Amino acid sequence: MNNINTISDYFQLLQEKFNLVISAENTLACTAAIALTLIIALIITKIIHNKLKRATIAETIIRKNAFPLLVALGIATSNLINFALNEPHNILLIFSLKLFIAAIVINLIEFLLHYLFAKRHYAVYFTKTIIIMLWIASIVIITDANDGIINLLDSITFHIGKNTQLSIWDILHALVTIILIVVVAMLINRYSERKINRIKQIDTNIRQIMIRISKIVIFILSAMITLPILGIDITALSVFGGALGVGLGFGLQKIASNFLSGFIILLDRSIKVGDRLILDNNSGSVTKITTRYVVLERFDGTEVLIPNETFITNSIQNQSYSSKRLRSEILLTISNKIDINQALELIKQAIQSAPNTISDKAAVMISKLVDNGLEVKGYYWVEQPDFIVEAGNYIYIQIVKLFKENSIATPQTTRRIEVINRA
Repeated sequence: MNNINTISDYFQLLQEKFNLVISAENTLACTAAIALTLIIALIITKIIHNKLKRATIAETIIRKNAFPLLVALGIATSNLINFALNEPHNILLIFSLKLFIAAIVINLIEFLLHYLFAKRHYAVYFTKTIIIMLWIASIVIITDANDGIINLLDSITFHIGKNTQLSIWDILHALVTIILIVVVAMLINRYSERKINRIKQIDTNIRQIMIRISKIVIFILSAMITLPILGIDITALSVFGGALGVGLGFGLQKIASNFLSGFIILLDRSIKVGDRLILDNNSGSVTKITTRYVVLERFDGTEVLIPNETFITNSIQNQSYSSKRLRSEILLTISNKIDINQALELIKQAIQSAPNTISDKAAVMISKLVDNGLEVKGYYWVEQPDFIVEAGNYIYIQIVKLFKENSIATPQTTRRIEVINRA
């Protein structure tokens, strides 16, 4: 019954404030001033949106907060004019000013949440829930009813066990505390990650290890700060820590193994982002190394997630472990009625002239005899894997051109084979 009375008192308070707004002498003038401010703010906001086209963080914040900021400035100016004219404070202006200031703060918080949780699948629902809660809290604070609402929430309790009793206010307070500390921890983690990535003197793998260690340290410290605030004794977690250790030893073996394997991979530098790997039926480039798996992008665009443990226990072909140079080959059939030595020399000349190839490694050999001719292989090396296709096309075109210039019958291409080996 007390709770119902508190809610009833709150709505009665809102009604009283509404009556004060209506009965005020200068309410009509203030309403006109607010309407004019809204129109001017809309026009200026549209101009700002047309001027700011880039998607930088600063311009995004300006676009998102331009309208409420301009309205708040306009209403604040109206309040100053009233004060200069010794007019009484109008509750409508004060309420509107507080409302748009709250809108600015909530917009900034929404932008921050999108920035931190953009890649999470729950980001949209999480952000919407937080924004709704913030608007409810803002309305309660603006209407000066926060003490009554806090008392109401504190009076609704739940019993957990025999001796523990929690109220809705305790739960909300705990949730807000956790969210704030998590957000601060994530901001610190983003900052430390950017700082570490800017240290170009350190190897990429070492930087990744430093980022992971800093992330673990930041969130452990955050947990140690959060628990005492929530009234949880840290010493009581020693039993939980022992149970967790047993769980890691039995049920979480694979997770622990993959986690440690990720550190080993980064420390021994056996695999790096950008390496070309062949593992069983998968071959492609490493695009990401996480604490649990390695992302391998195959040449058809498919991304394969391979557990870190696999790279420790299995044999892996790393085609760019010590060098990114790769060898490829062309396969031709030439007639036995032409000058074979001249044909071989022209093929080698075409290979040596190809862009992004290593000319001194060019080689041509007769692989076997076929009907009315010979099968010839031409080998060429490229500095980067991305150059294979371009160089191969150039070589074929150049061979046709050289053969025509020397009045030699154009060879026939039977097939194209890529042999990918490390230099």
